[in-house]
Amino acid sequence: MKSIRWQDWADVLLGCWLVVSPWELGYSLNEAAKGNACGLGVVLIVFNLISACRLLEEGQEIFNILLGIWLILSPYSLDFAMEINPAVNAIVVGAMIVSLAVWQICDATRARKK
Repeated sequence: MKSIRWQDWADVLLGCWLVVSPWELGYSLNEAAKGNACGLGVVLIVFNLISACRLLEEGQEIFNILLGIWLILSPYSLDFAMEINPAVNAIVVGAMIVSLAVWQICDATRARKK
């Protein structure tokens, strides 16, 4: 039986936040930060909806870890690290995505050992 993983739905919510965050946090004029947040938000939503509906069974955690790492590094790579709102948003959301993916990996490992 396929299990429902709440982490997939949490990632969908984080993706929704990323899409609206440029306007909510007031950095919509920064094209790099806005494009990064909106683009990755849409990817996160679509990918984790596919995961949550169990259309994809393996590999989503690694993909989410890579997305999270990119979000953490993106303020420095895209040169918006000095702007507090987009930088902190990207780093915090990225860390949350990585944490949720690691949690899923730990849950799956424990389930296999039983």
